[in-house]
Amino acid sequence: MDWSALGTSLQDALGAHLPSILGALGILVIGWLIAVLVRAGIMRLLALLSVDQRIRESTGQGLAVERGIAVGVFWLILLLTLLGMFNALDLGLISNPFQVLVTQIFGYLPRLLAGTVLMLLAWLAATLLRVGVARIFAGTNWDEKLSAQAGMEPMSKNVGNVLFWLVILMFIPAILGAYDLQGLLSPVQSMVNKVLDALPNIFAAFVIGFVGWLVAKVMRGLVANLLAAAGADKAGHSAGLDPSVNLSRVAGTLVFIFIFIPTLIAALDALKIEAVSRPATDMLGQILDAVPH
Repeated sequence: MDWSALGTSLQDALGAHLPSILGALGILVIGWLIAVLVRAGIMRLLALLSVDQRIRESTGQGLAVERGIAVGVFWLILLLTLLGMFNALDLGLISNPFQVLVTQIFGYLPRLLAGTVLMLLAWLAATLLRVGVARIFAGTNWDEKLSAQAGMEPMSKNVGNVLFWLVILMFIPAILGAYDLQGLLSPVQSMVNKVLDALPNIFAAFVIGFVGWLVAKVMRGLVANLLAAAGADKAGHSAGLDPSVNLSRVAGTLVFIFIFIPTLIAALDALKIEAVSRPATDMLGQILDAVPH
């Protein structure tokens, strides 16, 4: 074998393509460095803004949004770098698919930005509404009274969370439309329409139940105090009742039941959800019929 001829041929071939190879390597190295620096900068910026922490405080879910955005930008820059490298090497068969992919990604970027902006607006509006509800409750003593009576977490937290997710739900069809996710848009839009149709019934049921509970509570206190002032408790104890049993309190509880159960039945009927209201209404009706016995 003529090694000198082989070396000459290889030198001629490399000499012709060496600038392209060096240029491609330079593009790859520089692009990779830029991608790394941009990823680090984005993670640093988002960490200063406490994006993950704010999302966790708002939704109660831990999402690695900061890292996801940084990694996405990193691979986008790296994709552009690979496209430039293959073009420098004049490898059209490889660069053409990358060119199509890059064109599709940048063509979708406006939709991605629009959907992201809508998501931020939805989160901002929902957060402001929840903070506003919390401040309204904080300015009154309703929160403590309702929480003490219901035996649950502060009502401001529950109402705020419901309103927060309701606002997010209202924005979801617009966000999906901005992302052009038509496969998800139709069922979500149908669900949102059903929720909006049910909101008046839910509000009416809540008002009926709350007013009934309030009236029942007032009447219970009124009857109990009147009977206690009339000496019913002393008469009951004189008749041999246990000292822990107060006739005024028993009568007040019965009055509460007679008022609140029909109100609760009316509230369930106002929901107009037969699968939920009918069994509950029948059960409460049986309880109400059994009270006299």
